[in-house]
Amino acid sequence: MAGRPLSPVPVGTPPALRTLVQRLRDVKEASGKTFATLAKDSRISENDVRRALAGKGVPLLGTVKAIARACGRKEDDLARAWYSAKGEEILPGARKLGPMMVTSRAEFVDSMIFLRIEGGYPPLHQLEKKAGSSADGRSRSPHSTLHHVLHRRIPPTEELFTAFVDALSMPAAHRRHWLDAHRRIFADAPARRPWGQPPPVVRKEPAALTSCEAADRALTRLEHDEEIKRKTGQLKEPDDYELLGLDFLNSSAPGYQWPDEAELAAWEAQAAALPPSQKDVDLREKLRAMIDRSEPA
Repeated sequence: MAGRPLSPVPVGTPPALRTLVQRLRDVKEASGKTFATLAKDSRISENDVRRALAGKGVPLLGTVKAIARACGRKEDDLARAWYSAKGEEILPGARKLGPMMVTSRAEFVDSMIFLRIEGGYPPLHQLEKKAGSSADGRSRSPHSTLHHVLHRRIPPTEELFTAFVDALSMPAAHRRHWLDAHRRIFADAPARRPWGQPPPVVRKEPAALTSCEAADRALTRLEHDEEIKRKTGQLKEPDDYELLGLDFLNSSAPGYQWPDEAELAAWEAQAAALPPSQKDVDLREKLRAMIDRSEPA
């Protein structure tokens, strides 16, 4: 029994994935094998075979190669179709560039993703394991750091990129060109903090003020406080007597107790016994001259 037939490829399937699925279906039909036989010969489950030929997602590269081998076809023919479909899924609209054509950091990170796709798009944990450890026991390509790099959050260091291409088993000649491209693109990248060194403490402090700025701010604050006190009655304006230097206010301050008759008489007697000061004489003369000038002739 051939089993239940496959449904048509969904209408909204991307072009590269549609091409891959159609080639897989043609290979299966040309071989004349049923799904059960194809699953047995390719050593994968029948559900995985049906899922690869359904067109609802890009299958694993290993599944595509296994189907090609079971049907007597070359793996590279279907692998190239898989590269296009996976690149269309991960980086839709992006163009694959060689190391000499990369001119920006974004294009370099896209090229790293394409290199990962050409390597079968292995999980980051697998790349970390393949990259191995350095002499001091540290991982050469931590999966968390590589995740941030591939999402354009941090630039890749030369050490990390070297471990990345080593994990992908890139040929030496090709590897040298990509390392040259990395040095050219990230030559002005800030140095990364050495491993084991704690991050710098960043305090949110206000910007330093010059003496003039500090004085201007202090005066503005004082004027603002005086305006509030004036509007609420806490600051009393000087009257005419105070402006003339008589040190006497027309109105009393809040809470002031006026003296009784006995205290006033004692003050007047004490003031009469004292000789007039030069200041009082001058003020009386000034007031008399002002009155004389104001009276009509």
